[in-house]
Amino acid sequence: MNGAVQHKEEVLERLKTVFESSGKSSRAFSKSIGLKPTSFHKVLTGTAGLTIPLANSIELNHGFRSEWLLSGNGKMKVNKHNHLSPLERCLLEVSLSSIQKWHLLEILIIEKINKRISDQFWGTLRDDSNLQSGEDSRTTAYNNLEQITKVFKELREEEKACLENQDLIGQKIFTQLTQALLLAAFYGEEWDSIKNNCEEYHALETDGNLKDFEKLLAYINELLSEIDS
Repeated sequence: MNGAVQHKEEVLERLKTVFESSGKSSRAFSKSIGLKPTSFHKVLTGTAGLTIPLANSIELNHGFRSEWLLSGNGKMKVNKHNHLSPLERCLLEVSLSSIQKWHLLEILIIEKINKRISDQFWGTLRDDSNLQSGEDSRTTAYNNLEQITKVFKELREEEKACLENQDLIGQKIFTQLTQALLLAAFYGEEWDSIKNNCEEYHALETDGNLKDFEKLLAYINELLSEIDS
């Protein structure tokens, strides 16, 4: 048997051991590690590989060491969270939350843009010492940032309205749009090279909603381009 194939099968066997020992349904287990059931099924059947972040999530939530899962080396189990400080445990659990992780991603995006604006401002002062020019550029940049945050705010409001009206299809569309846009905005120039590995992007493609996504992304990218100009 090919070494790589054998290694893959051994990883799958260890993953199945963890899954079966949890006593959870496939849906419940996938939720506990921050995956959709369909994504977990792909990993469990070998269609998709077990990544390091996913192995870390399993260690965090089920106490099976990520190193053992990925390589078979070392002890199988650890005391849950024993290597993390209380703050680290809190941050990891929040980041793995199906809802909170998107909120955190939006915060990260805003922080990155704020840093770009700040760097641009101080760079202007270093280059020509024109305070007024720097202030004007910074004001324009913050206006653009406000427009970007407005896009996500309006998408959330539309999603909420659909939920209140029990429009589950509409809610799904706005959720997918928001999540895919957040990922695209976060990765920036890398987006085109990774979007085909993005479940949220494929969901939009499958449901025929890419046109709205591309339109909103083009608008966000235009605003970001003006910030960098």
